[in-house]
Amino acid sequence: MAAKPILQLALDYVDLAPALAMAQLLHKEVEAIEIGTPLTKAAGMLAVSTVRHLCPDNIILADVKSPDVGGLEAKICFDAGADWMTVLGAAPLDTVRLAFEEAAGRPGKEMFIELTGIRDIMERAKEWRDIGVERMVYHRGWDEGNASRVWGENDLTTIKKLIQMGYKVSVAGGLGLDMVKFFKGVDISVFIIGRAIRGDADPIAAARRFRAEIDAYWA
Repeated sequence: MAAKPILQLALDYVDLAPALAMAQLLHKEVEAIEIGTPLTKAAGMLAVSTVRHLCPDNIILADVKSPDVGGLEAKICFDAGADWMTVLGAAPLDTVRLAFEEAAGRPGKEMFIELTGIRDIMERAKEWRDIGVERMVYHRGWDEGNASRVWGENDLTTIKKLIQMGYKVSVAGGLGLDMVKFFKGVDISVFIIGRAIRGDADPIAAARRFRAEIDAYWA
């Protein structure tokens, strides 16, 4: 039986105040809180450090999707209080390696490959594993979700292959409550949920519904 996935709240805001309010409201309902890419660009590492201060018991992910200077950007994220940070899958291998090395030198810190827009996933995945990377975010991008791409069996097949390679896979991108069962039987590491919780009239109740749905399919 697969281990129970972590529930991660994505704070995809451009203003810090509502993001902090949502983090405070929901931090007891989720294990991880993501400082989304728009917020890291709009508010910088202040968003990371403030959420870290307000939510000391949560895993904090800085979704910077670093495209270059991976070691330095990883250091900036970790110094601000992030436990996890992301590197764009399209980044050069040297960027991935430097970010990974920065994380590996800090107890409890990890870097993720972010797969948005990557087409040759399996080919690149071997290169990343050779470096030592263990985590990735399998992501249906925001623009893709608003336009052409839906989750399908091809996604499941790829995710299963990545897990077989030794990756811990987070899934993200337009995941509503009804999508949790789509991944039944797959060893998903993290469910990243944004709008389906934040946009609900009762975000706490929404988070608890996701928790119950995960509990129903994973021991």
